[in-house]
Amino acid sequence: MTGARALAAVCALALAACAGQPAPVATDPVAILGPTAQISFAVIDAETGAVTAAQAADRPMIPASTAKIATMVSALELLGPDFRFQTRVLATGTPDAGGTLAGDVVLAGGGDPLLTPQDLYGLAVRLRDLGLKRVTGRFLYDETLLPAVPAINPDQPAEARYNPGVSALSVDFNRWRLQWRRGESGAPVLTRLPPIDAHRAAPNDRSQGPGREVLWNDGVWTLGADAARAGDRFLPVKTPGLAAAELFRRLAGQAGIALPAPQSGPAPEEARAATVMAGLPLAEVARLGLEHSNNLVSELSGLTAARLLGGRADSLAASASALSGWLHKAVGGTPAGVDWRNWNMPNHSGLSRHARVTANQMAAVLRFAHGRRYGGWPFASLLPTAGFRKAFRDRFLTEAAMGRVWAKTGTMHYAKGLVGYLMGADGRTRAFALYIADPAARRAYDALDDAARDGPEVQNRALAWIDAAERAEQAIVLDWLARF
Repeated sequence: MTGARALAAVCALALAACAGQPAPVATDPVAILGPTAQISFAVIDAETGAVTAAQAADRPMIPASTAKIATMVSALELLGPDFRFQTRVLATGTPDAGGTLAGDVVLAGGGDPLLTPQDLYGLAVRLRDLGLKRVTGRFLYDETLLPAVPAINPDQPAEARYNPGVSALSVDFNRWRLQWRRGESGAPVLTRLPPIDAHRAAPNDRSQGPGREVLWNDGVWTLGADAARAGDRFLPVKTPGLAAAELFRRLAGQAGIALPAPQSGPAPEEARAATVMAGLPLAEVARLGLEHSNNLVSELSGLTAARLLGGRADSLAASASALSGWLHKAVGGTPAGVDWRNWNMPNHSGLSRHARVTANQMAAVLRFAHGRRYGGWPFASLLPTAGFRKAFRDRFLTEAAMGRVWAKTGTMHYAKGLVGYLMGADGRTRAFALYIADPAARRAYDALDDAARDGPEVQNRALAWIDAAERAEQAIVLDWLARF
């Protein structure tokens, strides 16, 4: 694909990236976490596997987004770094001299996690260049290549844009935008971007509570009566295939093609490809997905890779289980010193409080990847590095750390992780996995109902813990850099 498409993907992914200013470093950042906090880590020589440092390294911990490391290593190994997702438009015939197709047109998803509105418009213009003006048959959207679900994790907030639906047809990271403003009468005027039927929204005449201005209620997005006079929210798409098809139909109309309303269904056997959009090489997809920690990128990459192992899975959990089984065999079992018990990946992105890994397991995955090359690139070069692009929420901003920490973060309330490579002053590369959690605080948080969890006091307390855990991470890693 073009450099412009890659740049567009970077900019769009950056919208989902977390950024913030680090809090002042405490005198003892580890102690400030409190008595119920747990710290687990493993640091090993990436070449020999020799243990440099370890603490509770076999304790199961919540990986959060560090789980994306395992997904991307598996996808790169199974699909290859040059693999390209393909989005196709199929047809059961050809247009006549007047531009009419007396047959079906099918938008067939290939799982491209970086598919953009620009791509859909480009496909539509290509069809127009082939002479198509109208379709008298059906307009189908085919998302059957992969499982289609309304959210990555139904236990996570339905309104969280990091928890979108998943489909082989996914556009613009399956996010859409709702804006509102209240006129003189006080009634809100809603603006949907894009304005398609899949994004149903309506005002609610009742209060929805603090932090709950927009909620997902029985298939409709509702704006609470106590919402601010004006607002702007990015929201997750719940029906990605339908939304992609409706957007394609709208853009095709702008290109001069009249399509009927979309219907869901597999492409007819006689349908043939009319035009194809190939995405970026997987190595570039992985680099962008890891840098910006995009959940959808990991889910679609993992689903596509796992499909090679046993066909289309029925769920994210089944797909993640298959991919985990393959990875364990590839990395090695207990004879290689890796105990895979307690490994649990309910999905491919780590968006689950039930996910568990150990520091030893993740360090072993990193050691395995260190010895490989993906399109000629070391796996470390696909990870963020200290000192550039506001990596790690502007931590590790020291000359000693710059370019020596290459890692992936993971964050949930009361669970933090940092997993990657340290470039030692002795010329050795070390793989490391560092996890910090407070299981008691997490259990208390999970026991709250949705409204209580969304309350400002509860959220502020959780965010304060994350800040403390990040200061502890920094102190531990900087100490390693000074010693190794």
